[in-house]
Amino acid sequence: MDYEGSLADGTRVLFRPIRPDDKERLRRGFELLSPESRYRRFFSSMDHLSEEQLRYLTEVDFEDHYAWMAVLPDEPWIPGVGVSRWVRIKDDPAVAEGAVTVLDSFHNQGIGSTLLWLAAHSAIEHGVKAFRVWVQGENLPALKMLKDFGVVPHSWDSGVAEIDIPLPSSADELEGTLAPLVLRAAATGEIVGTGGGPTELGTKIVEGSPAES
Repeated sequence: MDYEGSLADGTRVLFRPIRPDDKERLRRGFELLSPESRYRRFFSSMDHLSEEQLRYLTEVDFEDHYAWMAVLPDEPWIPGVGVSRWVRIKDDPAVAEGAVTVLDSFHNQGIGSTLLWLAAHSAIEHGVKAFRVWVQGENLPALKMLKDFGVVPHSWDSGVAEIDIPLPSSADELEGTLAPLVLRAAATGEIVGTGGGPTELGTKIVEGSPAES
């Protein structure tokens, strides 16, 4: 199902499942990310996406790997402005790695949090019980927020905490849990999900229940 919304200036935004023909949108969008956004998203200084990565990011099965893209239908010359995805962990299929990236020029307009709400909704519908995310050790506010809600890292690696954020059994219960707070933090880059490896780019929406950022 596609969802349509608008930015504060009235620009239409379409949120839809990603497609194999989105490779060029993803490639161009990645090139528009700032070096800081690339590093914060990928924990590395990648400067391009390979053909193999583009195939991985766009040719998904929507069962173990699900991805949403935000595009501007009235401005087709602009690449995808954001992507969210989740990838089921093979040895723990009830847990998925979640990720989101939004072009720098479209930050703080609700796109990232809406994409993550859609990712969470689809994950719950596919039996995912938790999102796995990562927090850098120096990010004390995010770690404190999680601790205040009783969520603590289950492992650390090179100063990065690995944390599982439980999801409710029904998408209708999402707003009453910790998940939306974590999703909003992920949308702003405070918390990172790898989405199953080097991944992609990652509002008021007409259908569903968006979170504004």
